[in-house]
Amino acid sequence: MKKPYLFTLCLSLALVSCKKSIVEVETQSKIDGPSVVTNLNNDLLLKLVNDKRAVGCNCGTTVMPPVAALTWNNLLAAAALAHSKDMNANNFFDHNSLNGKTPGDRLTAAGYKWMAYGENIAAGQPTEQAVFDAWINSEGHCKNIMNANFKEMGAAKDGKYWTQDFGKQ
Repeated sequence: MKKPYLFTLCLSLALVSCKKSIVEVETQSKIDGPSVVTNLNNDLLLKLVNDKRAVGCNCGTTVMPPVAALTWNNLLAAAALAHSKDMNANNFFDHNSLNGKTPGDRLTAAGYKWMAYGENIAAGQPTEQAVFDAWINSEGHCKNIMNANFKEMGAAKDGKYWTQDFGKQ
């Protein structure tokens, strides 16, 4: 009699633990939005950015000291994807959309409640390493990557167009 009771107790505890984990995962996904198909390796691009932020660098003639790591944000990734898709569909390359929308407008439309934001765009690079190298070798893009005010990042690619959005809520 003791063994079936013990098995039932363990099974009940396991189900309670699983249910709690599911609730925690659902809550997390609601915080920064549903996952986004970004057409890139999110982890790799975030690692490249955070590795550089950890050691600091020179952005042109400006010395940028080490800063805290960024976290991935799906709302920023959704805004980045929308902009990359827009540039690809309409064959243009600019931070402002053809309808006049700014990066801030796009972040707001994606549901990101920003206090600060930045955006990097690129076209034609074949890999995450190549686009990161292009951005880090451009003074303005590099300063976005190294900006201590930004706490989160999302990025996406459509066709040849890359968009990287940074934010602070």
